[in-house]
Amino acid sequence: MNDDFTKKIFITMDIDWACDAVLADTLDLIDELMIPVTIFVTHPTMLLDRMRNNPLISLGIHPNFNPLLCGRSEKDYRIVLDEIKAIVPEAICARSHGLIDSTSILLAFFALGIHSDLNLFIPFSAGIPMVPFEHFSGIVRVPYFYEDDAFCLEKKTQTPEEHVLSSDGGIKVFNFHPIHLFLNTEKIDRYIDARAFNQDIQTLKTFVNSDPVNGARAFLKRIVKCAKENGFTFDQVETL
Repeated sequence: MNDDFTKKIFITMDIDWACDAVLADTLDLIDELMIPVTIFVTHPTMLLDRMRNNPLISLGIHPNFNPLLCGRSEKDYRIVLDEIKAIVPEAICARSHGLIDSTSILLAFFALGIHSDLNLFIPFSAGIPMVPFEHFSGIVRVPYFYEDDAFCLEKKTQTPEEHVLSSDGGIKVFNFHPIHLFLNTEKIDRYIDARAFNQDIQTLKTFVNSDPVNGARAFLKRIVKCAKENGFTFDQVETL
């Protein structure tokens, strides 16, 4: 496992059933910023080939176990994993929707050829250095310290520049969602108000936050600007 994190940034994204128009907007943004990312897939989409053919993008799986917990499905968790792995058979990393986690899930990940998982979210405000480690299941557990929707709910927040330039020696892994990048979400109410229209791109446009400084899209752009100005490089979590 590579443990030299001092000058690296890792960008991840959970597509969370975004409509193709919203997802395409994120893919355009990746091309604009010219940074490697890891995208965690939730469903089949016409854009899978576009993502696979882009050398900046690697794909992971984002299984949804929520229906099992809520009694809305009688599927075994292993069936859920088999179904999502069939969509992205090349995936070697995973993050569960809602960060649902257990030893059984980690063992099932490993049995499917998953090398690493990103189910451990510890916000930057906690002040805890992020250090990947090998779990007894065989999975490398990779913690991350920024998530766009969680950031909207934090009472104490730090700037993108503070995230990038923090010198605790830990790994710097960020997570975004296409819908929040599209909306440039800066407060959770914006997303809640827009959620009913998540498949209606024209209506979604009316909810977009145009602030160039504050919001998920602005946060990502500021990360990239700060990182490049300070000699950081971007990499994909699969390299760990």
